[in-house]
Amino acid sequence: MQLSKPHHSTGQSASTRSLFLSYLYVPGHHLKRIGSAYSSDADAVVLDLEDGVPDSKKQYARELVSDVVSGAVAKPTFVRVNSVASGLCTDDVLAVAGPALSGLRLPKVRGLDDLAHVTGLLAELGHPAGVQLLIESAAALEVAYPLAAASPAVTMLGLGESDLRVNLGCELDGRTMDAARIRVITASRAAGLPSPCQSVYAEVRDPEGLRDSCLHGKRLGFLGRMAIHPGQLPIIHQVYRPTPDEIAEAVDICEAADRADQQDTSVVVSDRQRLVAPPIVANARRVLELAHALELLPDVS
Repeated sequence: MQLSKPHHSTGQSASTRSLFLSYLYVPGHHLKRIGSAYSSDADAVVLDLEDGVPDSKKQYARELVSDVVSGAVAKPTFVRVNSVASGLCTDDVLAVAGPALSGLRLPKVRGLDDLAHVTGLLAELGHPAGVQLLIESAAALEVAYPLAAASPAVTMLGLGESDLRVNLGCELDGRTMDAARIRVITASRAAGLPSPCQSVYAEVRDPEGLRDSCLHGKRLGFLGRMAIHPGQLPIIHQVYRPTPDEIAEAVDICEAADRADQQDTSVVVSDRQRLVAPPIVANARRVLELAHALELLPDVS
């Protein structure tokens, strides 16, 4: 099938940066919207073959996305394939395992067998893509840590909150859902994975609601967020990026910690008159590592 290409980079692959604060979902059957996604401020693009694509367009979306990932792209590109249970997953993976594929998002994971199926396909293809797992049921939530720790190919856990909410019979903003969020964050960190990205916020015309939700997610321990509209990206970045003042304070704390080492003490007062103890230093170093990974600093102090 001959397709007009969405905006691609010319002669260069997408950035090799591995930490993203924003992923923008785009339906895999909308060529124009795919082009717009690559022109957006998103750190990474997720081409969707699952819920964002009607059944009548599944084959077309697979072919279009296969074409996109067959060449260079302007941003790191992930593909949300259909679930293993759908019967479409194998053909999805085989079609989209192109040179521009950074990773797969595997929805509605039921357990370790689903993960093994997809990682086995990637291994047979010799493709280095990682796999992000979406937990969308109570049964999958119960094995969050085994899933996170099962394979080096697993790069992130996430929640499919809409489906999980239905399965749990709870409110999206209630304590039960927060317990599920905390479970995924804890499992991720226990398995040595990065802090997971927060799930999408469905109300695209509610910026204040998005901001409040992002602030809540950040307090819980999420890092970054999935988006469904380019207009959501500025708020996501504003909430999750370290501010210049946070970076400056982290630098100040780390410099004070270095002085403490020279004075053979573990506690010292920074230039900003803040008590600097080991847990505070650890958090400051995390801020600087994040700023460096996001290319906000030339190097880590």
